[in-house]
Amino acid sequence: MKKQEKLAVIICNLNKGSTVTDCIQSVLSSIGFDIGSNLRIFVVGNASDETSLQNIQQQYGSQVSLVLSDTDLEGCCAVNLGIKHALAEHFPYICCLGAEITVAPQALKIMFDFITATPNVGLVGGKVYHKHMPHYVQQFGISIDFKHFRASTHFADTLDNGGMPNFVYCDAIGSCGMMISAQAIEKVGLLPEENFLYWDDMEWGYKIKMAGYEVVAVGAANLYHSANPMHRYNNTKVNYYMTRNCLRFFMNYTRPEHCAKMSLVLLRSIFEEYYLHKMGHAHNMAQSDMAALYDAIYGIQGKAPDNRILVNDESGLGFVNFFEEHEAVYMEEDDPFLEQIIRQINPYLIFMQLPEPNAVTIVRCESILKIKDFTFSLDFSDNVVYIDKKLRMLATREDMDQIKDYESILQAFLFATQPMILRRISEIRGIEF
Repeated sequence: MKKQEKLAVIICNLNKGSTVTDCIQSVLSSIGFDIGSNLRIFVVGNASDETSLQNIQQQYGSQVSLVLSDTDLEGCCAVNLGIKHALAEHFPYICCLGAEITVAPQALKIMFDFITATPNVGLVGGKVYHKHMPHYVQQFGISIDFKHFRASTHFADTLDNGGMPNFVYCDAIGSCGMMISAQAIEKVGLLPEENFLYWDDMEWGYKIKMAGYEVVAVGAANLYHSANPMHRYNNTKVNYYMTRNCLRFFMNYTRPEHCAKMSLVLLRSIFEEYYLHKMGHAHNMAQSDMAALYDAIYGIQGKAPDNRILVNDESGLGFVNFFEEHEAVYMEEDDPFLEQIIRQINPYLIFMQLPEPNAVTIVRCESILKIKDFTFSLDFSDNVVYIDKKLRMLATREDMDQIKDYESILQAFLFATQPMILRRISEIRGIEF
C-alpha cells in the first residue's frame, strides 16, 4: 500500500452505547489497516451525552478522533461534519459507516483495494446483511428506477445461496456503509443537506455517477446491519422525509419528456398512503403525507419546519386484533409467509382445508385499493377479509365503502395537484410543459 493512500472512517454517534463501540471495534479489527499508519477513525459526537463520549474515549483513547457537535445534526449533516475533518487532513479515501454496522475483517481492505485499483470508480459499497439473520441480504447496491420512479434496493431480504453476482454496478450505495474518493467529493460536493434525512445517499450516488464515475457494490465485502427491520418509529419522521425527498429527487432529475408521467405515478403513490392512513384513523401520518407533498412542491428543504414531524399514530393493531379474536381461518391461496405471521399472532388459530361458515376466509390481492369486484363466492361479511401484498387488510363494510369511493377521489386529487408539480418543475428547471 502506498504511503499516501490512507483511509478515514467516519462513524456517527448519538448515544448509541454498545452499538457504536461494536462498530468501532470491528473497524479496529480490520485486516490490512493500522491506526496512525494508514487508518484514522473519526467518531462524530452528534449531540451525544458526556457519558457516551467518555465511554468511547476511555475504551479507545487516541485510536479514535472525536468530532463534537453541540446540536443533533442528524443524518447527512453529521456525516458531512466528519467528512470535512477528513478532507481537511487530506485523506484521499473516506468510508462512512452507520453506528449500527459491523464490518467483516476483510471488508474495508476489499473495498479499499477495489476503489484504489480502479480510478474510474468513485463510490464503493459492500454486501450488507441483516445481523440478526446473517444469511439474508439487506442491500447490495441501489438503482434509481426512472421507469417506475422509485429506488430499487438489489437483493433486499434475499437469502444468499451463493448465486449472487460478485459485483453490482448501480446508481447509489446506502449511507450505512460506503467508501468514496476525495476526488469525487471535490467534483460533486458533500452529501446533499437539502434532504436532511433519507434520499441523501441516493442523490449523492446519482450525482457521482452523472459526474462520470462508476458506483459499485462489491460482494466479497461483507457488512452486518444490526437495526431491527420491524422497528417502529415513534414519530412521522421517516414518512415525511422519505416522501418529500423522493418527490424532490424526481422533480429535479427526471427527463423533461417523462415529467408528466412521473408526477402522476408519485402523486398516486402519495395519495394511496394518505388514503390508507385516513382509513386507519392515523391522522398524524395522513397529515405528514400531505405536508411532505406540499413542502416538496413549494421547495421546502433541509430540516422540516415545525408541525411536520408528529407522533406516530399508526397502530397497526387492527390486523393483530382481528386474528386474535378468531378461532379458524381458510386461506383461498397457500401463503406460508402470511400463515407464519398469523400463527405468531394467534398460535391456537385453526387453518381449515376447506371454507366453512364459521371460519374467516382470507382472499389475497395486489392492493386493497385496487379491488373492483367484491362479489366473492361468499357474501362480503365479517367472515371474508382481503389482505394485500403489504399486509393491509379490508375487513369491514366501512372499509369497503371507502375503497369504492377511492378512484373518484383520487382523480379529483390528481386533477388539482399535478399542475402544481409541473409548474414547480418549470420554475426550478426552466422546462415548459
